[in-house]
Amino acid sequence: MDPREITVSVRGRRDYNRWTLYQWVLEVKDLLEDEYGVRIVVEEIDSDDELPVLSIDGDDVWIGLPGEEGYLIEIIKRYFEDKLGLRRRID
Repeated sequence: MDPREITVSVRGRRDYNRWTLYQWVLEVKDLLEDEYGVRIVVEEIDSDDELPVLSIDGDDVWIGLPGEEGYLIEIIKRYFEDKLGLRRRID
């Protein structure tokens, strides 16, 4: 059985904040895939949004740049567990 595919998008103007958020998502992608047994597709989208917007499967879940990568991981994990009903495979 193929793992569930989840799309994580970073939308916004081409600036440092969007680039940073996109890079952070790429850096935590493998960790999250292993922990939840999913496949994550990461996309970067040009828009007029002043601040970068993080979306998961089309739902906007965060606006702006979290203070650090650790906060980003927690934002994504909370969405995976609370909204998508995913459970961690690794404890």
